[in-house]
This record gives sequence, C-alpha cells and structure tokens, in this order.
Amino acid sequence: MVNSINGKLLILLCVSFMFTLLLSFSFLQIHSAQHKTTDALRYFSGLQINIDALRSQLWLFSQRQDQNSFTQVKLSHQTLADKLDKQRFYAQQVFNLKKLTNDMASLLDQESKLSSQSTQLSDFQVTQARQLLRYRYNILIENMSEEVAYLNKKILDSNELAITSVMLYSSLGLILAAIIVLVINFSIYQRFKIGFSRIKMGIQTLSNGELTHKINASNLDVEFRLLASFFNNMTSKLDATMVSKQELEQEVNRQTSELEKQKQQLLVLSEKDHLTGLMNRRALEKALDVQLAKAKITQNKVALFFIDIDDFKVINDSLGHDAGDEVLQQVAFRLQECTRKSDIVGRLGGDEFLVCLGIIENFDQIAIKAQTILDSVSQPISFEGKEISISTSMGVSYFPFQANSRDRLIKQADEFMYKAKQLDGCACFDGQEILAQKHLANQTQNG
Repeated sequence: MVNSINGKLLILLCVSFMFTLLLSFSFLQIHSAQHKTTDALRYFSGLQINIDALRSQLWLFSQRQDQNSFTQVKLSHQTLADKLDKQRFYAQQVFNLKKLTNDMASLLDQESKLSSQSTQLSDFQVTQARQLLRYRYNILIENMSEEVAYLNKKILDSNELAITSVMLYSSLGLILAAIIVLVINFSIYQRFKIGFSRIKMGIQTLSNGELTHKINASNLDVEFRLLASFFNNMTSKLDATMVSKQELEQEVNRQTSELEKQKQQLLVLSEKDHLTGLMNRRALEKALDVQLAKAKITQNKVALFFIDIDDFKVINDSLGHDAGDEVLQQVAFRLQECTRKSDIVGRLGGDEFLVCLGIIENFDQIAIKAQTILDSVSQPISFEGKEISISTSMGVSYFPFQANSRDRLIKQADEFMYKAKQLDGCACFDGQEILAQKHLANQTQNG
C-alpha cells in the first residue's frame, strides 16, 4: 500500500476519474440503445402505415373493380416495395416482408392478366378467380402486419436486454469503484489518526520539559515521518545545548516561536498560488466571505471582476508552457499594479483571475477601473525576444444587487465574462452594458 497521504489522494483521484468515465460510458450506451430503438420503431411504424394504405387501396379496388383503383393499388404496393429496398440497415430483419411484398406483386400481375382475359372466361370463372385473389390479398396483408408487429416486439426486447446488460455491468463497476474509494478513505483516516496522535504526544511531552523523548516514525506516512524527523532533530539539539533551567526555557520558547512561524509560513503557502504569488481559490473564497460580511454590516457595495485570458491554450500549444507561465505571471503582476492594497486579487485556477474591489459606496467608478485593468492586462508580453499579444474578457457582478452570496457572485461574473467573449476584442460586461472594450488589431502570437 502507498505509504504517503499524497499518494493515496492521487489514487483516490484516479479512481474517481474512472468512476466518472464508467458512468459516462453507461449513459452513452443506454442513450445509443434507446436511439437505435427509436429509429427502428419509427421505420417499422412507417412500414405499417404503408401496409395500411395498401389494405385501403385493395378494399377500394374490391368495391369498384375499375382500372383507376387498380392503378392506386399498384402505386401503394410500389411505395412499400421501394421503402423496403432503400433501407439497408434493416435488410436482414425485413427479409420476410420483402418476400411477402414480392408475393403481393405476383398476385397483382395475376390480377392484370385476369382483367385482360376476362372476355375469354365466363362471368362465374372471373368472379371465382377474383374472390380467390381477394382472399390471398387479405392473407398477405395480415401476414405483413403480423410481421411488422413481430419486428417491433423483437426490437423492444433487444433494447431491454441491451439496457439491462449495460446497467448490470455498470452497477458492478460502480459498486467496485465505491468499495475502492471507501477502502482508500478509511486507510487515509487511519494513517492520519496514527500520525497525528504521535506528533501530538511528542509535542505534549516536549512541553513538559522531557527533551530526550523521540517520536517513533516507523509505520508512518511520508509526511508524518518528515515532521517526526524534524521534531527529533530539534529535541536532540535542545538536549545537547541546554545546561540550565533558564536556558532550557529560553530554547523552548525559541523553538516554539519557530514552530509558530513555520505554521504561519505553511498557512501562507497553502493560501498562495505557487506560480503567480496571488491568492489561490481557497484564500479567495475566505477573503470574499470576509469582504461580503463587512459589506452586509456597513450596507456598502462590492464589485467582483472575473477575468479570463482569451485563447490561452493557443499560447501553450504554439509557444510552450514556459510562455504560458510567463503570461500568467505578467497578468498577475499587472493586476496587482492597477489595484489597491485593500482590493482582493487572486487566481481562481488555470487562466482565470478574480479582482474584488474593496467596500465602495457606489458603482460610478467601476467602468473606469474596468478600462484601466483591461488596458493594463492586454498589453503585449515579451518572451525570449518575441512579443506575445494577448486579450482578456471580463465579467462584473455586483453585491447585493445581482447576488447575495459569494458563490452566486462568482457564478454571475463568470456568466457575464462568457458573454464578453462574444464581443470583438477585449471587453468587460456587467449584464447591462459594455463597461470597457479594446479592439485588438492582431490576436495572433508572433514568432
């Protein structure tokens, strides 16, 4: 088993991804089976309509016994035959129908011959022949209808079997994936509980003045082994250098302070984007919650900018990821340069950034600020002697008029940003009007 919490989380992520793929595949298979069934039922329903039309024309012919009615019978028969011949996908299923249609064609030929020979036969012979033909017409029509009904039932049964099979195997896969996820989660919980308890016991022992205590790092995950190693090195140094109670107290205070600083540093690192140095998603959400809470108390307003770099994937694909990283860093720097320290600036993820203006009394200056950000961020970026032209799209949402929660505020700005992308060049849109826009003559990457 992987002896690292990070490794277990990575496995959990992979299993969750496979879980999602399996679900998607199952839905696609079910949709495909239903689509095929719908097409087949639509086709066979059309055949039944043609058969009913032929039955009606035969009845009219039996009543009128004129050439015009017989012509209509032949046209209905030809329409049915053409529909059977043109369909290649169901050729095997409609083989019997084709055979019945050919039999019908033979009867119609006999009907034609009978009409041409009626002067040579007696009225009784003609009547008997036509009654026999009508009887055989009815039998063939009924056989056709029964064949279509049989094919409809066969298609429905096949679809039910396919969907049942997909759902069965999908259910087994989902159950297996759920068991694996449960096992990994339980393992992470158990290992974290053991590692945390040992670290906690070591710190409590150290706080009681026992400098010789060492944390047992065996059977711990990598992350806790590193903490235990650091702790044991610290206590060894303390034990070797402390010669008096006063010095011991001073050293403990110093080490405690260092631990606190490291804790604060870890906290800062956990809330900073490693590439741009801006707030990451976690820190952004926390800062926005605080900002909105203040706005509710003071009855002030908040404006949130959702900024996205247009065609960022093209930069990565054409110039490489180093160029993409440079673009993200420069955009982050420019956003910091054109905002105040009281404003919130962070990277939401990928090429998406958020800028939240501090508490404001009205929205009159939002358009000016949007134009400032747009002009600053969309300037060309130098990379390895080349000029990279970029454009950005921005959406602006307002609190409390358009949203009264952090998630809704972000979602609203995101939607307006996608509407701004539909405009020509860089643009900023707040749902009512275009706050800022800059038309770019050249959106291609130089070099």
